[in-house]
Amino acid sequence: MKSRLVSEAGGQRTFVVVLDPGEEAFAALTAFAIDQGVDSASLTAIGAFERAIVGWFDPNAKT
Repeated sequence: MKSRLVSEAGGQRTFVVVLDPGEEAFAALTAFAIDQGVDSASLTAIGAFERAIVGWFDPNAKT
């Protein structure tokens, strides 16, 4: 994984994170967030996955 801080303003930081081929995305991003002290975040992704399981949260049903 490679990462770079590209912007920091008003207490908000923007990083670009590039995962290595075959790297498990959730584990890598979780480790990155812990290492950088990220308490909350939004994520925008560009790229491809060999395989993915997608889930979502329904705020009305709280599930």
